[in-house]
Amino acid sequence: MAKDTNTSPGRISRLLDAVGRTMIVAGLLLLSFVAYQLWGTGIAENRAQDDMATQFVKPQPVQPQFGGLVGRISIPSIGVSKYVVAGVRLKDLERGPGLFPGSPLPGQKGNVAIAGHRTTFGAPFSRIDEIQDSDKIILESRDGTFTYRVNGEPKIVSATDVAVAKTTNPDVAIITLVSCYPKWTSTQRIIVVATLDPAEAPLPPTPFAVNEAATQQPIAGWFHDPTAWPTVLFFGIALIVIRIVAGFMTRRGRRRIFVYPIAFGIFIPTLFLFFGGLARLLPANL
Repeated sequence: MAKDTNTSPGRISRLLDAVGRTMIVAGLLLLSFVAYQLWGTGIAENRAQDDMATQFVKPQPVQPQFGGLVGRISIPSIGVSKYVVAGVRLKDLERGPGLFPGSPLPGQKGNVAIAGHRTTFGAPFSRIDEIQDSDKIILESRDGTFTYRVNGEPKIVSATDVAVAKTTNPDVAIITLVSCYPKWTSTQRIIVVATLDPAEAPLPPTPFAVNEAATQQPIAGWFHDPTAWPTVLFFGIALIVIRIVAGFMTRRGRRRIFVYPIAFGIFIPTLFLFFGGLARLLPANL
């Protein structure tokens, strides 16, 4: 009986073709995710900042709620002007720099500790390492405008050193900015400390969200968010289903010129939501 010499090479060829296609798709998805991290996340942050700009002109509550508006931070030396939200959960920091729970409000005695991203979600503290001694940090809130002067150069601390966000001297009004170091990683933290201008009298402290629930909040997004798993699984399955349905429709004789644009229009928003959940599962990077 003659040996079929086409079977084995044919199977290998199909296998290599499948592997090649898989690697190309994986590479494109990886590049898309990087693009989402660097630029896509800024879309959500810009929208949130625009919303808070509208709120800023209205009277603000004495005590902000988690995710709500605290005020505005400006650092002229590095071109920063961002609205600050209450809280440092991952979803808070997606809206802008976040005020740590337990911190006093702008202009008050104690340590006004604020965390912010360096590479994603608008990267408000992208250039924090360029801040120099005596630079101004200006905080605006319902209580007025307060100017702080930076004390020395930025400092590098351990990623677990959460004490930098605590108030150690309740009689002195300072601000501490916190972000990741080095850039693109979360192995350490970079901090900048500034003191309220002596010409300005500090206000009595009314710390934000000093309660048991607040103390259970993740510290400045320093931990990933395992609650994102359902989101990732749901939208991951949805992406697979979209691809399968599109392939099924074309095999049934539907024209690709009609099927693919429709599938693409559904696929991209779903991919955006999938990336959003996936980003929450990764090790935190301020």
